[in-house]
Amino acid sequence: MAGEGFFDERKEQSLIKTRIVEKYFYVWSKVIISTQKRFPNHPQKIAYIDLFAGPGRFKDGTTSTPLNILANAVAYEDLRQRLITIFNDRNEIFTNDLINEIEKIPHIDTMVHKPVVYNHEIGEEIIALFNSTKLIPTLFFVDPWGYKGLSLRLINSVLKDWGCDALFFFNYNRIKRLGLRCSFLL
Repeated sequence: MAGEGFFDERKEQSLIKTRIVEKYFYVWSKVIISTQKRFPNHPQKIAYIDLFAGPGRFKDGTTSTPLNILANAVAYEDLRQRLITIFNDRNEIFTNDLINEIEKIPHIDTMVHKPVVYNHEIGEEIIALFNSTKLIPTLFFVDPWGYKGLSLRLINSVLKDWGCDALFFFNYNRIKRLGLRCSFLL
């Protein structure tokens, strides 16, 4: 769960993460949509999934990644027509806040696919669901802030299909503080 007071005020690192995700999503979606247009007999949809979405807005009024992705999507016809968004947070207060904030986005009703918000603990069920489903091109944003349920199997369950990408953020200082050693194959 996000640390106590995390959503009180957006810190610089949160702003940087949001900008990275927004820019990556914009470029990624342009590439995927351009490819889809060349193959009109294939599904013409893309997805954005954030399983650790938070409330959508910091208490200081600044927006977080889910609201920014949706607000930008509303501005582009191709995204309004194609984008499927799935947001989740295990904190029910956060999911209720996120639903309310999404409804306030100007012209959100022009999205063909209404944003979906869930309130679930992430675990084996979602991994099994993703593994058993052929996913449309999906950008999977993972910023868990200590939530249980994050695993390599979860990330792999999304990345298995064409056009699927993941942006993964983790708190290196927390791992270092716990005395864990990590090695990654790039």
